[in-house]
Amino acid sequence: MHADQTIQHYSSVLLRTFDKISDFVFFMEVDGSTYRYVFVNEPGRQAIGWTEADIGKRVEDMVPPETAALVTRHYDEAVRERKSLVFEDYRLAEPSYTTAVVSHEIHLPVYYYESEVTPVFDEAGACTHVISVVREVTERKRRELELSILKDQHESLQRYSPHGIFVLDDAFRVQSVNPAVTQITGYEEADLLGESFLSWLPESERALVDEGLRSALSGTPHKYGMTAPQKTGNWLDLAILNIPIEVGGHITGLFAIIIDHTPEKNAERATQESERRYRQLIETIPEGIIVHKDGVILYANALALETIGETYIESESIFTFVATEYHETTKARLQALRQGDPVQDTEIVLVTPAGRKLHMDIGSLLIDYEGTTAVMTLLRDVTEKREMERALHQSETQYRLITENMSDLVCILERDGQVRYASPSHQTVLGYAPSFYEGKNTLDFIHPNDVEPARQQLRTMTATSEPLTLEFRHLHQDGRWIWLETKIQAIYDDTGQLLHYLTVTREIMKRKVLEKQLKHLAYHDTLTDLPNRRYFLAYLEETLARFEEEDESLAILSLDIDCFKQINDTLGHDIGDELLRQFSTRLTDVLRNQDVVARFGGDEFSVLIRYTEADAPKRVAEKLVTALQRPWQIEDHSFVTTSSVGVAPYRPGMSTKLLLKRADLALYQAKANGRNQYALFEDRS
Repeated sequence: MHADQTIQHYSSVLLRTFDKISDFVFFMEVDGSTYRYVFVNEPGRQAIGWTEADIGKRVEDMVPPETAALVTRHYDEAVRERKSLVFEDYRLAEPSYTTAVVSHEIHLPVYYYESEVTPVFDEAGACTHVISVVREVTERKRRELELSILKDQHESLQRYSPHGIFVLDDAFRVQSVNPAVTQITGYEEADLLGESFLSWLPESERALVDEGLRSALSGTPHKYGMTAPQKTGNWLDLAILNIPIEVGGHITGLFAIIIDHTPEKNAERATQESERRYRQLIETIPEGIIVHKDGVILYANALALETIGETYIESESIFTFVATEYHETTKARLQALRQGDPVQDTEIVLVTPAGRKLHMDIGSLLIDYEGTTAVMTLLRDVTEKREMERALHQSETQYRLITENMSDLVCILERDGQVRYASPSHQTVLGYAPSFYEGKNTLDFIHPNDVEPARQQLRTMTATSEPLTLEFRHLHQDGRWIWLETKIQAIYDDTGQLLHYLTVTREIMKRKVLEKQLKHLAYHDTLTDLPNRRYFLAYLEETLARFEEEDESLAILSLDIDCFKQINDTLGHDIGDELLRQFSTRLTDVLRNQDVVARFGGDEFSVLIRYTEADAPKRVAEKLVTALQRPWQIEDHSFVTTSSVGVAPYRPGMSTKLLLKRADLALYQAKANGRNQYALFEDRS
């Protein structure tokens, strides 16, 4: 039947039936190996720009080649199978820019369409026409994704919450518990499932808990505190929050959330006991203690009173006893303490009622004193010590400095860096006898890479300089390099002439190891030990910043595990975690050492490759798809997974964000094409 005859036969029915619906309706005539438009309803006309003048045109004449190929393939399949079929396709969403408030809803980067294709056969059994009904299903896809995300969020809350979460039915029977319940109570899930929530609680608390559960079951959340034993018998201080579970407008059960306050309660009890002991301690401590607020003395222990030569000084001002020349510095210290700033221990002079001047080393800190914030000052009388110091010679000064720092490495260095004196602790820390250093230059024992930075800093020291702090590696007697932190003080005479250097050093190996571990944790995934998203993005930014100078090309591969969620749901998260670890190992085995692979989160991975041959990204993607089909053996489970890979080559001037987005879009394309394959992003701009 010719096109104009077909229109005449069907037009009245089609216009009356199909123009009123929102779906796109296409009535196509089968013409050999192609399909020609006979009728398109009004929504379909607007979608593809079809007019009456296009009657008889082929699919290829009206839509882009890739869309025509997809549609024709499914039309052919429906004709070949002689039955209706449904397929989905999509197209990229147009970018939009708006100043409106950002919505928390998910916006998909594509429009999804669902097409139902029905072949029409004549009496001889030949297919004469195809009817295609197309509807947009983007909203349905978005809702499906939102539901999936909500489910994952709920599972994450259950799994990672530090608080124990019981799910109860309306009879208070335990339906499930999260891992934190076992961590807090010691009871395994198998011990509790099907049992009453009250069963593990002491008789003395059950009435209180039962009241809270019934209150929540009536629709009112309820929170209260109680004590309960762990499975081991140790007692817990718990806060319990009962929250109703509402499904379809009806309360079907409860959440019982337990929050472990045992550490805080133990600390509170310990604090109370500590305060009692504190009172006993401060009266017997071998240092004077004065507690004061806004300069007014609230308390002084026996030693402080004895030192000052008074029997009672409460309610008096501390400035009555502080020498006049120290008033301003004392006020500045008090102001800093009120602002929460740290203050260093210092020395001041106190004046007794008898007029005697006492040199005092003092340290001050804020405390809670009988419900009010006050300053506690510790006094150490160093009057005799100061008097002795003035009478000592330089050798005696050396002795005092060394003995006060005997737990550290103490050295006296000549102006040229030669060691005049090394403390005995060098033998313990570095393996060398102190006499071994004498007459040698200290820089001879420093790691070659650290010598010049140390020299440069030493040159900046002057008579008024603060002590200089250096970090460097020092040779141990057994050949190891030990990290040390050294404080260097230049000692000058009264005329400003440099006499020597005093160094106080301590070993900081543990700190350096911890710094290295913390840096590693910040840039690596804790499950797989691969670089994480932060590391990958920083590395990519740095690479693109200088990439214009390179002679090679670059591409990003985005990949994941097809149907990974199904593995977690059926085999459990422990199997899923182990799969991710083995998946990461296989990735690094397949890729080259210079390729960078990172875990972005979940089962999402990204790979950065450099290459000089144009087909290298395709070959790498094919190699990954093949390698990731090999069977997995995890515990007693043997199974096969597939992976989809999206490939995005870098183009000059492209931003990091755009490059990653193209890789993700290519990954979507690989999945839409049936998974277990790769797709290369094609720039059609």
